[in-house]
Amino acid sequence: MTTGTAMATPGATTEYFEIDSAAVGARFAVSVFLPRGYEGSSREYPLVYATDGNLIAPLTEGVRGAITDRQQARPVEPYLQVNVGYVAADAPRQLVLRNRDLVPPGEGVPDFMRAHIRRRLGVESGAAPESMYEEFFAQQKNARADNFLAFLETELHREISARYRFRADDVGLFGYSYGGLFTLFALTSGSSLFTRFGAGSPGVVVPDSRIYERYEKLLADTEPPARETFLHLTVNAYEMLGPSQFYRHLGIEFLRFLDVATERPLPGLRVSTELIADESHSSGIVDAYRSFLRTCYPGAAS
Repeated sequence: MTTGTAMATPGATTEYFEIDSAAVGARFAVSVFLPRGYEGSSREYPLVYATDGNLIAPLTEGVRGAITDRQQARPVEPYLQVNVGYVAADAPRQLVLRNRDLVPPGEGVPDFMRAHIRRRLGVESGAAPESMYEEFFAQQKNARADNFLAFLETELHREISARYRFRADDVGLFGYSYGGLFTLFALTSGSSLFTRFGAGSPGVVVPDSRIYERYEKLLADTEPPARETFLHLTVNAYEMLGPSQFYRHLGIEFLRFLDVATERPLPGLRVSTELIADESHSSGIVDAYRSFLRTCYPGAAS
């Protein structure tokens, strides 16, 4: 018997490094998925950043090979994926730390969210201490998605550009839940880095979300676009129709944002959507990820 550190995915390469961020004041873990054949070619590939890397990386490592298979009914173009997460010492607190990094400054918190989070963290069952619940909302109160966006756009992207080969004008961002909220934050910041935005079940749960005012300001300030951008939105049916008030409000605000983006579109922005059947908030992340890639990075079938 031998002992290893991870189970290998045949034909695929994953690289890992850690990076300190002056913008955030924290150290981040980064894993990079390289497409099959990357080392033996000079081809430039699309590049996709994914937030919540501690979750999204293990969930999608095997999926990436299947969806880029040209024998798929809807194949995806081969791509590089940069998963941004937390180092081992911080990973147990990722549900708390992501509030600092993924939530827009000043984003409101509905009253019904507090009971939801107590259950989500497992405070009442003893799975998590009361202090984690308190820190969750303390981090949300002092949320700084602007700092995290600065980290991605300047510090991390500079490192990725030095290490890897990709199409500089074809960089995507995928996020789910609060990661989806961050995707909308990056979009409404007028980011010059990203051209394709995937927001899965974005965590907009209050009618006065900062996302709406940011969208209106960007709409008023936007010059004629130099390039097309894409936004792909997904939501799960059981979020909209299930028993959780928190997720029903997420569904309400999802439709409201879609209505705003449809009726008053940003110049050059193409919006697409998918309603994912038979999935809840906790189970729909892989379907949302696959939907974004299939829609925004379609490949050629064999």
